[in-house]
Amino acid sequence: MTSIEENPFAALLQEGANSDGVPHKLVEEVLLFTLNKASSSAVLCLADVVVETSEEMLSEDLVAHALFERLMLAETSQYAAGNASEVSMERRAMCYLKGAFTRCGLIQAERKIDCSKILALILNNASTCMRQPDLFAPQSFGAQWMEMFEQDDDEHDTSTQEFLIRVTCKVMEEVEPIEALGALKAIFYPVLTELQKNIAKLNLITMKKNIFWILGYFVRDKRAAVLGELLIDYTTPNPRASGSEYMDTLLGSLLCISILPKTQTGKYEFFQELSINQTDDALWALLSHHQQSIFLLVKQLLVLSPETKKKTLQWLGNCLDANVPRGHLWSSINASTEQTAHSTSSDAFMTNLTAVLVRLCAPLCMPSLKVLLVDPTYCAVPNKDRQAKGVSMLRAHTETCLLTSEEGEERLTAEKYNFVTEIFYMTHKCFELSNIPCIERFVRVLRELQNTQMAYGEVVNSDPNSEVAKNLFRMIRDQIQQVLSIKNTLAEPTNDMYLLKFFEASAIWLTEIAMLPREIYEQCLDKRDFSPQLFRNMELLSDTPPFVAPYMQSVPESIIDNLSAFLNVARKLNGEQYINIYFSAHDAFFKMIILFMGSSALVKNPHLRAKLAEALEFLLPSRIMGSHRKTFVSHVFDNHPDRLKVVRSLLNVFVSIEMTGQSVQFEQKFNYRRPMYAIMEFLWTKPEHVQCFRDLAVEAEQNMDAIEPPIFLRFINLLINDAIFLLDESLSNLEQIKQLQQAQDNGEWDRLPHTEREQHMTNLQHLGMLARFDNIIGRDTINLLKLLTSKIKSIFCHNSMVDRMAAMLNYFLLNLVGPKKERFKVKDKKEFEFDPAQTVIEISHIYINLSSDESFCLAVSQDGRSYSEQLFSYAESILIRIGGGQLIGDMSEFAVKVARMGAQYKEEQELLADAPEEYLDPIISTLMTDPVVLPSSKVTVDRSTIARHLLSDQTDPFNREPLTMDKVKSNEALKQEIESWIQGKRDAARANS
Repeated sequence: MTSIEENPFAALLQEGANSDGVPHKLVEEVLLFTLNKASSSAVLCLADVVVETSEEMLSEDLVAHALFERLMLAETSQYAAGNASEVSMERRAMCYLKGAFTRCGLIQAERKIDCSKILALILNNASTCMRQPDLFAPQSFGAQWMEMFEQDDDEHDTSTQEFLIRVTCKVMEEVEPIEALGALKAIFYPVLTELQKNIAKLNLITMKKNIFWILGYFVRDKRAAVLGELLIDYTTPNPRASGSEYMDTLLGSLLCISILPKTQTGKYEFFQELSINQTDDALWALLSHHQQSIFLLVKQLLVLSPETKKKTLQWLGNCLDANVPRGHLWSSINASTEQTAHSTSSDAFMTNLTAVLVRLCAPLCMPSLKVLLVDPTYCAVPNKDRQAKGVSMLRAHTETCLLTSEEGEERLTAEKYNFVTEIFYMTHKCFELSNIPCIERFVRVLRELQNTQMAYGEVVNSDPNSEVAKNLFRMIRDQIQQVLSIKNTLAEPTNDMYLLKFFEASAIWLTEIAMLPREIYEQCLDKRDFSPQLFRNMELLSDTPPFVAPYMQSVPESIIDNLSAFLNVARKLNGEQYINIYFSAHDAFFKMIILFMGSSALVKNPHLRAKLAEALEFLLPSRIMGSHRKTFVSHVFDNHPDRLKVVRSLLNVFVSIEMTGQSVQFEQKFNYRRPMYAIMEFLWTKPEHVQCFRDLAVEAEQNMDAIEPPIFLRFINLLINDAIFLLDESLSNLEQIKQLQQAQDNGEWDRLPHTEREQHMTNLQHLGMLARFDNIIGRDTINLLKLLTSKIKSIFCHNSMVDRMAAMLNYFLLNLVGPKKERFKVKDKKEFEFDPAQTVIEISHIYINLSSDESFCLAVSQDGRSYSEQLFSYAESILIRIGGGQLIGDMSEFAVKVARMGAQYKEEQELLADAPEEYLDPIISTLMTDPVVLPSSKVTVDRSTIARHLLSDQTDPFNREPLTMDKVKSNEALKQEIESWIQGKRDAARANS
């Protein structure tokens, strides 16, 4: 036996005898060693290492020394008693201490005081291991923690979590915070590195359940918030990192796991089958669960401590800024993904990040509507004030906003910005950089697939076993795989619902800030907080609110752009799964669209307002031409309190995309008008909306001489312009197509070099595409004119409009039924959406709709370009051939009436043929009936002539000075002179007869 004199630890036995100490038996139970060689416990005996004693109580110092010696043992088996357990021989220090911690916890309730002494010793030693790992070399404490994390996946067993927290807190107590954080990083960074390597090998199917469980150890408990700080520090790249470098972080590696490839140039893993409408519920479930898991991790980082919240928001802000080039990619048709594939994050990464952020926005949505705490001045904060005001998004102040501010003008900003505002703007920015490029890619690949399928069909018909056919088939497989992968990522139902609610909240917020009363705004100025706070849900009393707050200069266009893109993507995804939209969202979207679509005082950009018309089309209750979405019931057009504003709002945006200073590309405007035609066609089925059109027509007739031409007058003027342009373009293209087809059929192409043949084929395809587009939009334009003229007649027959209306219809009819109609007879009319028979029927309806008005009949007869006595005979023979029914008789009666009025007018014109030159309109050389003097040029013209001119160009045609109808002056003297001259001619003619 080792004597007290021989062993320095022996003196501690005396202390134990004179104080409370720690029960020897408890040491054996918890620490699994004894200092008594006679003990029968299945533990290690350290009597030869420390001191031998059979005392029942041991001093705390002695136990501390003994525990330290136990930890320093390189080999434990030589100290094992005969029946020592495997657990008692654990050589890894941290694993051993964790086991002791757990055992202590199990018996602590019975012997609290004694256990607390041992617990303190365990934590002291664990802290020493963490701070001074070199003492215990070659042990790796990181590897030991990793093993403990992996073994403990039972959510009801919290011992590992508690041990980690208590050890971390002990480390923080014992040294300075910076030193403590450094010590913890030295241990846990290798753990996180190993974890990241594992994640990099996984995909959506092989993703291990315990990955998020292990990461959860770092963020579950606020007592050790430093662990969360450690985690966010580890996953943060350098401040100037590119977007792709964020993918190489731990959080980035999780965000890259999706249905889509991890990298932009990576291989597509799912959907090998050739079924374009395929969806996969199992993949959706995995994606949704994965996104939810990342969201919970990020949410914990945000709530763990002010420091982790700040660093997490910085990570998000920097990541979004690094990926801004993704938004630029799609601004040009020729943009190449390769240019930025290696500098920005992938679609997989970005769409997952949007899914995480949109879940963080759940409290902003119905029913809590915390979106009303979002401040609209966030994007006005200059870079120098970002940190002081709590703005984490970089360069938010460079966003293009709904209204422009003067150069150098300082925009309003709030005192400070809350988390709700930050996350709202970040989510919108992320959607702009993730989903919108993804949607664009989807549309592009779908178009490529259709082209490849057409090419494959042509090759298979001629040489099915050729190498070209095999290559095209492989391309089809790859393209279908891409289409399905993108579609299933965008259409995942859980995320769709989160996005729907987020955009509903955004629509409510936009409406509330736009309609904020002036007195409330002035109160906001005093508080330096401009969030709407309350849901006022005010009625739309006019096109533009009476007061537009200056902060509208700080609201990014991207919010409306995102909302429109979200609604429009439902028409692009032609599978079984669509946005599960519900009535409150209908109401919010409808009100916001009506308010912003029709008002240039709220949205300066006409492109953006036109996109809102596209978004409104989504709310139509029936399937629309060219749309793949399902039918669903919508009540907004029948029940919404603001529904009667929709017609005026639509006409406003229809006209605005062509107004001076707001013009858009000529072809683009027809793309914008397509959904507007669909909406108007639907509205025409609702009597109260038809009445809105009629009211606007009456208002226009009452204000024909207003400074600004009435909205309805400008609208129908543009319809006529569009119809003429579209028919001209279509017929010109069809004529060229016919010539090319004939040359091809006659074998003329066979004699040409290969490159020229290819060029001719390309020309044929291009002309076909243009003709098809013109025919579709032209058909919609004519159809709308038919509907309008069925209930509204007098304005079309007004002297400023009637000649153009008649000339247009005559021109159409002559080209479609006249002697030259064969010039446009292409091989497959359906391919180009060319249906001349249906167009003849529509035009005939318009003639009949307006036939009761004598001025219209007269105008038809006086159109010297297209009208002849044979015109309606041509039309009648075509109507007989295509089964025109009642129309044949109606057109025959109309033709007689037109001919009679034409004959009468001819007589009248012959009578008045020698009119003095000063009685003739200087622009169109016809006898004036209502002469007016133009104020700047002093030229006299007929009122109808200048009224027509000013609809398209508000300048004096003789000197280009600005001019409006209210400025012209009637020349009463000349008018009476002309009338007297006419009357004299008529009297003389009667006398002669």
